Amino acid sequence: MSRKKQYYKTIILNDPKFGSYIIAKFINYIMKNGKKNLAQKIFYYSINIISIKLNKNPFFIIKKILYNVQPNFEIKKKKIGGTIYQIPFKINLKRSLMFSMKWIVKNSKKRNENGYKNKLVGELIDSYYNNSLSTKQKDELNNKTEQNKAYSNFKI
Repeated sequence: MSRKKQYYKTIILNDPKFGSYIIAKFINYIMKNGKKNLAQKIFYYSINIISIKLNKNPFFIIKKILYNVQPNFEIKKKKIGGTIYQIPFKINLKRSLMFSMKWIVKNSKKRNENGYKNKLVGELIDSYYNNSLSTKQKDELNNKTEQNKAYSNFKI
């Protein structure tokens, strides 16, 4: 019998404004040093600006942005017979959403606007129209999977 402590998965509550699990996860990726209220203010500010600019429902805007950025495949490296192969494989929805949220947050920090709120707004609007750094990152990953499609029969 194992003597390790059992790991319990933390339950993430839905966000207060929209009641969505996806938005609560996105806020958690924005959060820094445990300051959730600040992360919520940043996210809701950026969503309000985007909904005003695009004149659409903010929840559906976020869903479309995440759909535009989320990848379908992931690449893992495996050493077979002395050579390392990059093996593409299909990933599930939760993992692809995780990648898309992380990419949006990371690439919004690289932008040149003033303040993180404006950087996040710019990245989200660009990802809505499929010309942001995050969508380019997704396209690069798709190109890698196309190049390594021959190795997809290997097991990981």
